[in-house]
Amino acid sequence: MKKKYLFILLCCCSILFTGCPYNSEVTIDTPTAVKIDMKLIGKFQQRSSDDVTYVVKQKDDNTYSILEKHKKTEGSTPQEDKTYNAFLSDVDGTKFLNLFEPDQDTKSYYFYKIEFDAETDGFTLFPMTDYITEKFTASADLKKFVQQYKNLSFFYGSKEEYIKVGK
Repeated sequence: MKKKYLFILLCCCSILFTGCPYNSEVTIDTPTAVKIDMKLIGKFQQRSSDDVTYVVKQKDDNTYSILEKHKKTEGSTPQEDKTYNAFLSDVDGTKFLNLFEPDQDTKSYYFYKIEFDAETDGFTLFPMTDYITEKFTASADLKKFVQQYKNLSFFYGSKEEYIKVGK
């Protein structure tokens, strides 16, 4: 019985401490500011799991199309695949991924600092923390805010490492 309560407590804590990255209705800058980086084109998985595969393609000169494909496992509820669009922003030499779902009436952008890893042919994402409470109505103001805090470790959530798989 004690183990059952401990398990329930752990599940509640994991839900409580799980969060999404910071989101905004404005982007860090315009989608045309940074050209496509070919290192981001391909098929990727998180280093720690192969449950989800991300297929990243070039949509145009500045925008990526990302297909999130969930592995079908017997006995579990299948999750729907999702499509995202994304583009890069450069804030004083630090690259940020602006990610959004293309078919939403009101766009909500999620932001990740991105660092490429030549050894794994992959990249690491650092989501901007969801503890940011500021709201922005102009990209220039958001970019100035990111510029001010981008070098502080508490500005980001837990890192997510992705490796290239297949061709």
